[in-house]
Amino acid sequence: MLVVAIDVGGPEKIGWASSNGRSGTGQDLDAALYDVANALNNGTPVALGFEAPIWTPRREDLKRITSRRLGAEITFNRAWSAGAGCGALGAALGLMPWCFTQIARNTNHRLATTSPIAFDERGKGLFVWEAFVSGHAKAVTHMDDASLALAAFQARDLLAPSDVPDEPAINLAAAALMATGWTLDPWEISGAGYVIAVGYEP
Repeated sequence: MLVVAIDVGGPEKIGWASSNGRSGTGQDLDAALYDVANALNNGTPVALGFEAPIWTPRREDLKRITSRRLGAEITFNRAWSAGAGCGALGAALGLMPWCFTQIARNTNHRLATTSPIAFDERGKGLFVWEAFVSGHAKAVTHMDDASLALAAFQARDLLAPSDVPDEPAINLAAAALMATGWTLDPWEISGAGYVIAVGYEP
């Protein structure tokens, strides 16, 4: 498996790290995405993580629509809708479709999912996940944050529970994949994504 983690921000505040030993910034992010496409072309499964909320809660109680998601967001007191989380979410709304488009330009293998169970069962295609790097877990540079997220993914059993429990959701990563021509189960648009939080112990 090829694993790539991207620390999300504006063009000058992107960092990335890959399990193939490469890392970089927004200036060479296209090289990382070319590696993703090449892996898919070779039949190698790819896990691509974004350090930003890739799904938001879909709640009935108006008073809770911007409240923290559970799990890691409670532990670290970092809500998806406040401060850095909200800024990263906004940047990800632009960055995710850009990334998916760049990858799709170099591969015809466009099977994707945000479900670790589906990814495990298929053993191929693109899996999009959320990296949560916050508070005391933050590193010095954006590239370092991406490296921490990469290491956390590599240490994880994907059949273990997400660090932010599922709830009714709007899956922004699934929407971006659909909008850029990837094939995934339509139900994913209303399902929570998979979150790996650096330094989190349930």
